[in-house]
Amino acid sequence: MQVPLLWRFDKKLARGSLDIPLAEDFAIKVSGYWEDDKGYAGNTTTGDRLNDNDGYGARIGFRGQLNDRSTWRGSYARISSQGENILNFSCDPANPSDCDGRFITTGLPEGDRIQGVFAPLTITGRKANFGQHNRTDMDLISSNIELGLSDDLSLNLITGFVNLTQQFALDFFDGRAGPSLAVPNPVVRRFTRGGFAITNDGEHQQFTQEVKLNGTVADGLIDFVGGFYYFSEKNRTDFADIFSIFTGAPGGTPLLLADRTLRNEAKAYAGYVQGDLNLSEILKFTAGVRYTDETKTFSVRDNRASCNDQTVEPTCVSDQNLIAPSGRPIPREQTAKLWTPRFAVNLTPTDAILLFGSATRGFKSGGWNARGTSASQLLPFGPEIAWSYEVGAKTEWFDRRLRANITGFWLDVEGLQTPSALINPVTGAITFLTRNFADYRNRGVELELTAAPVDGLNLYANVGFQDDEYRLDSNAPTTDEFGIQSVPAQQRDCLAQIAAGRIAGGMGAQNATACGAGIVAPDGSIAEPVRTPKWTLAIGASYDFDFGSWGLQPSVNASYRSRYETGTSNVSFYSDPITVGSTTYPANPYGNGDFITGSEGSSVWLVNASLTFKLRQDRWRLSVECTNCFDEEYVQSSLGNYSYISPPMTWMVRAKVGF
Repeated sequence: MQVPLLWRFDKKLARGSLDIPLAEDFAIKVSGYWEDDKGYAGNTTTGDRLNDNDGYGARIGFRGQLNDRSTWRGSYARISSQGENILNFSCDPANPSDCDGRFITTGLPEGDRIQGVFAPLTITGRKANFGQHNRTDMDLISSNIELGLSDDLSLNLITGFVNLTQQFALDFFDGRAGPSLAVPNPVVRRFTRGGFAITNDGEHQQFTQEVKLNGTVADGLIDFVGGFYYFSEKNRTDFADIFSIFTGAPGGTPLLLADRTLRNEAKAYAGYVQGDLNLSEILKFTAGVRYTDETKTFSVRDNRASCNDQTVEPTCVSDQNLIAPSGRPIPREQTAKLWTPRFAVNLTPTDAILLFGSATRGFKSGGWNARGTSASQLLPFGPEIAWSYEVGAKTEWFDRRLRANITGFWLDVEGLQTPSALINPVTGAITFLTRNFADYRNRGVELELTAAPVDGLNLYANVGFQDDEYRLDSNAPTTDEFGIQSVPAQQRDCLAQIAAGRIAGGMGAQNATACGAGIVAPDGSIAEPVRTPKWTLAIGASYDFDFGSWGLQPSVNASYRSRYETGTSNVSFYSDPITVGSTTYPANPYGNGDFITGSEGSSVWLVNASLTFKLRQDRWRLSVECTNCFDEEYVQSSLGNYSYISPPMTWMVRAKVGF
């Protein structure tokens, strides 16, 4: 059992597990956890504490021995969690001189049930009364029956079922407008329904069944695994988008952008086989292939009364209006039939050296832009197909005092699925868009070192380098079959608009609309892929002090990552004013001056540390831990030109007892 006693934000967490042997060939294990905390961000408008993590979970599992060769393992788990990552700031936007904490200013109150919270808007269903929160409840059932058919052959029947409900209402604009080039720091409005809020009520189910055969033949010359896999998923999502504008009315004037219910299903069948050819004790070849046949469907219904009175207006987000900008109907079914092979080789010249290489093809299925607020935005995107290659070595030296592993990798992706969030220049609301904008390549190397130079001392260092980029087809047509402009054509338009004296995010006719959108950056270049810093480094050390019946273990680790982007379009605003025509903007999107808000994540070092006291019987442990010990702040993600920053420093006292 683990019981953290104290947390910087009054977090309490308890974990425990109990093994119960009921018979010689049957046992169960019961485990669970409970957590509660106040949250690290304070809402100066409503007085709520947000960005907390509350919840509980319980699991019961069993293992039964059916006979000498066969076992049955199964479990049921119930997990309930409530927590959010609400946009917050290190200085109070309503009082910038107050930088002691984390601050939120939205007027949308916290709570999973608040009658009339979005009034006077007419929003249907339970979600009409959701206050700011994010709650997920999940039930999981699993079963694995392993039948030993012979000494060299076994059959597994693996079944899984997941039932999940998610209910949330989140304000993505902190009760005000989104940042713009003209107003990079929007005025605090405390809109009572949020600046841009989504309220969501979803139900999701998944069922999987796998039949897997494992075996070996020819006295161990060939090890093989093969089987059949079935997957079924059903989703129902009832959600609405609300945008608030300032018209002088208290709390802002709300606009209902959309209120719709989406149903989508996926069914997939797959067969696979893989074999290891053990040519000798030092050389092994692996080859395998998987065939997948997948079908996805979706349907959407507008919840508004005017769209359910025996007529469907052109503005309704309904199946009847699924027409792309090109005039082509948007398909409501997608199929994918793919072969995905894998090849690998392992060479072990000595007990301390393993050389390896592999080539694997994989894919990620397509879908639709289901978060669109008009029927024409619910465009499909296709599957992405990837080939990944790895070569490397795993080695041990100096009587296993030093372990050194090195891996080189190369990833080629065809039709990378890239999500983007664009701000509508007319309404100011967010438009969510996922497209296969381009192909993608990433290559790099990773080095891992682990050392134990003396007994009790453990050291490690991991270094990574990667070089990635989008890859474009310069011969792509100007628009695709759905009327969406290709990236090369968009980039040409962007450069022409800049040459004509326009700027990304400018007002009216000065707006270079093709820039800072999709994967075209504000300066007309192709954007950097997101969350892929060129350099990463992790180092750490721990030492075990042995005092006979008890011990002490201090440990520290630090990680570094170089500059990176978090938003697809690489849009950020900086402090130096810029003049376009007769208009002077208080910010610029070109990196001149200090960072204000947006996509850029600066390089950062993070340090964690702990001190653990333990009895040598290892029944009792007491530790003091800190995470992000120097309270570094960095951009984790971005949306609508706002930056979502990292959690602050936390510290915890943890007690653990075994019995």
